[in-house]
Amino acid sequence: MVIIPYQDKKPTIADDAYISPRASVIGAATIGARSSVWEYAVIRADYNTISIGTDSSIQDNCTVHCDLRFPTKIGNSVTLGHNSVAHGCTIEDNVLVGIGAVILNNVQIGHHSIIGAGSVITPGKIIPPESLVIGVPGKVVRSLTPADIKELDANWKVYVELSQRYLKQLREDRK
Repeated sequence: MVIIPYQDKKPTIADDAYISPRASVIGAATIGARSSVWEYAVIRADYNTISIGTDSSIQDNCTVHCDLRFPTKIGNSVTLGHNSVAHGCTIEDNVLVGIGAVILNNVQIGHHSIIGAGSVITPGKIIPPESLVIGVPGKVVRSLTPADIKELDANWKVYVELSQRYLKQLREDRK
């Protein structure tokens, strides 16, 4: 893994977070307990801060960046799907961001929401809690059902379990 301080800012990573050896974490980034950063993901906190809560998954090839005016805040139990971008935004707890989605500056995604694959959430948009959002630009198409929310709550747990297996293997390989 590439952990790079930037100026006087150094990443803070929980001991039980899994960071792929092929991922980069740069600058004023904080990654919480049991979270994971997968292959070729880049978390670059040079202009501002990036915080990632507990039990969150930043999947392969994701880009997480911040803006001079807007930090990036990713809550607990969030999944950023492969190739997605989170830039200067706030993503509350229990959110699934689909593959290739882009979330731009000053966006706020409410808890228990799903951002569909390929969606683009334009600057300043506020997504209410428990929303399903799809399209370019992203639009709320409906509220989530109790079944949707139950599936969201199950989704992040799969990645926590997988990341802990990877972390164990990585530590064993380093012995």
